[in-house]
Amino acid sequence: MSSFILSKITDKQKKEFYKLYKQGFRARYISKAVGINKRHAERIIYSFDSGDFSWLESRFRHYTKAAPEVEKLRIVQEMISTNPSWAEAVSKYDFPESVLVQWKRNYTEHGVCSRKRGRPRKDGSNDKRAEETQRAGRREYYLQNILPRLRRERAGSGKKKILRAVGECRKLGIPLGRCLEVLDLSPSTYHFWKRHENDERTADVKLAEAIRLAQEQNNWAYGAKRMAKFLVAEGFAEKLNHKRVERVMGEYDLHAMARKRRYPKNYYLAMKENPVELPGNVLARNFTADEPMQKLVTDITYLPTDEGWIYMAAVLDLWNREIVSYRIDRHMSLDMVKDVVSRLKERGLGKNTLIHSDMGWTYTHTSYVQHLKELGVCQSMSRKGNCWDNACMENFFGHLKSETFKQERKKKAYTFDEMNRLVEDYIDWYNNDRIQKKLGYLSPVDYRKMVT
Repeated sequence: MSSFILSKITDKQKKEFYKLYKQGFRARYISKAVGINKRHAERIIYSFDSGDFSWLESRFRHYTKAAPEVEKLRIVQEMISTNPSWAEAVSKYDFPESVLVQWKRNYTEHGVCSRKRGRPRKDGSNDKRAEETQRAGRREYYLQNILPRLRRERAGSGKKKILRAVGECRKLGIPLGRCLEVLDLSPSTYHFWKRHENDERTADVKLAEAIRLAQEQNNWAYGAKRMAKFLVAEGFAEKLNHKRVERVMGEYDLHAMARKRRYPKNYYLAMKENPVELPGNVLARNFTADEPMQKLVTDITYLPTDEGWIYMAAVLDLWNREIVSYRIDRHMSLDMVKDVVSRLKERGLGKNTLIHSDMGWTYTHTSYVQHLKELGVCQSMSRKGNCWDNACMENFFGHLKSETFKQERKKKAYTFDEMNRLVEDYIDWYNNDRIQKKLGYLSPVDYRKMVT
């Protein structure tokens, strides 16, 4: 994780962040360059990738004026009656969520929105009348708002809410008969619930212990649904609802130790709602061409050095399997892939050229797509999760690695410059000297010279 942690991000940092994002850099590089936390940078980039750029326009609010008590009461009572979400309430009343939450909590517990803070007075006169007024307000609030809303809840968590609310009413001095009258609940039912209040907790403790043993037995690999089926099969119960298992697993921290989520929860939903218009698989695995620069394939690969990973972008001509352009860099960026394509102008890149790639973020980026349109090139892309659609490029990278640094006698730690020279020498040999069966046992350059 980056060591930069700032409480406030300036407009200058936001502009620099967006500029680097448009250039194709990702969270690790941007967080260090701009000076923000890496996890924060990842969340911002996820929102950018899904089409949400509201972070650039967000501003810090400063609240200098205090609202009078009458206005606070009006806002809280209106919130209780309409029950809006916190986001809607913040937008409507223009106060922070934390402030609105505190007002509502004070009103619920004490009958007022603002409470006086400070130590009690030395003479002992701690305004008992105000305290009694607060208790009276809370009693009225429970009798008019809390209990009537619980009146029709008779199952599940409704019982717990009723018992908890009645307990609060008893503390405030409200008679039990008055509470049951408002709830329209018979005394026998209430006392039955009260006697068996802890039965579910006891059952949950037993279930939690069974889940713990099952997780230890199965390498903490079972989620709620599989755990429910497993416990039934083991004879713990005749039937078991996976929702109850999910709740108990959450309360006792017994969830499976699953892989971390790569993207935010609603990432793919947002991508679906904000689709990016991308070309399809125009090449359709037809890896033959009738003339030079008619069909090109491109991709990026990782190369190991003792200074860390470096990145190589290359373009291969399907006509004679020649590497017609490549570039090696320390960072994966849009400039790298756009530069590799731009170098093809000297070789006759034109409107009849088709260039195929996978769906990596550099090739789906709007800047790269627009660059190909400006060059007049037709773009083609592999289907998601289908490496065979770009098999020729993958095959070349496999040969490059297996015939150079992956060989036993050549295994060593390369610096950036050494790896650069190694790849440069290999591509020169691959294009000019390495014979291929598909080319009649000629090298790509010899085949080009013979045909043209």
